[in-house]
Amino acid sequence: MKSHSHYEIEDFLADDSFLDWVRGVPNESSAQWDAWLCQYPHKRELVEEARTLALAIRVKPTRELRDDEVQRLVEEVQQRLPHQPRIIGFGLRRIAAGVVLLAGLGAGISWGVSWYKCQQEQVTPYQQLTEACHCSLTEQVNTSTQPIFIRLPDGSTVVLKSGAKLSYDQAFRGTKRIVYLQGEALFEVKRNPDRPFYVYANDLVTKVLGTSFVVNAQAEGDRASVCVLSGRVSVFHRNRSEVRISPQTERKAVILAPNQQIVFQQGDPQLVKEIVKKPQLISHQATVSNFEFSDTALREVFSKLEMAYGVNIIYDEEVMAKCPLTASFTDRPLFEMLTIICKAVEARYEILDGQIIVYGKGC
Repeated sequence: MKSHSHYEIEDFLADDSFLDWVRGVPNESSAQWDAWLCQYPHKRELVEEARTLALAIRVKPTRELRDDEVQRLVEEVQQRLPHQPRIIGFGLRRIAAGVVLLAGLGAGISWGVSWYKCQQEQVTPYQQLTEACHCSLTEQVNTSTQPIFIRLPDGSTVVLKSGAKLSYDQAFRGTKRIVYLQGEALFEVKRNPDRPFYVYANDLVTKVLGTSFVVNAQAEGDRASVCVLSGRVSVFHRNRSEVRISPQTERKAVILAPNQQIVFQQGDPQLVKEIVKKPQLISHQATVSNFEFSDTALREVFSKLEMAYGVNIIYDEEVMAKCPLTASFTDRPLFEMLTIICKAVEARYEILDGQIIVYGKGC
């Protein structure tokens, strides 16, 4: 028997329980269809087309119709529908003993109530992804108020924040290491170029070979973020109907370096790279004493900041590189230092595509 998740329109129309559901006939199978549609919201368009046809036809006991009669009646139905569904052929033959048009008002109201209920109880992206997985998953849920430490099968580690959930294949079978996240977690991924590591979090997918980063994907599913602490990761947007990422989607990835992040908002397909609000030192050699400058050329100042924070500072070297700076910075955040530097040399800066752009007249 074909699974509902593989149904085409003619399969829905040949299923008596589906027909009862869209026409508002109360029974146990109707509740099962409510739950199924909530579980597979990406099937809504296909179900809507099947529903439209189901509301426009009624099966009644009469003589067996010939194929040409069924096709003619189907075409008449389709011409009267405001939204024309896919044309189906012999599939209707299985269920049509006779076809008549009807208003379907009561069934339409029932459908609306069911869909509203489904919207209220919509499954999260995390549930959709984990339920679509064809392997046995281990789930870790942090029900405490403190972060918990998890060691994955490959030696990678996860610090799972309060309220977060993480699911993964305990054996990490296959060529990819895949985990599913709801909530916030810090990952330290063990490097393995032959088996990339994927984090599915709402509509963002993060791919890494070995690095540390923070992913935040709340249950509502309309927002997710990735922040890199060390190494590099690629991040791409997942179409919600995709449970696995295609090569075409991966080619649209945005590469993030340390102190860079992406914040994705549902409804906005663009992935915009940003610098985190409070960049952290990433160089073990960088200390507060490194930021003592005495008549130091701006080229050297910017170079030290780039190395210490892993950021890219772009400026007009011809007019600004040799400008001298005398300043002492003690425990100052990066953006505060940049503000002071720019005031000293009569310049300004802005953040664009995860880089710092400095504009100035020179000295």
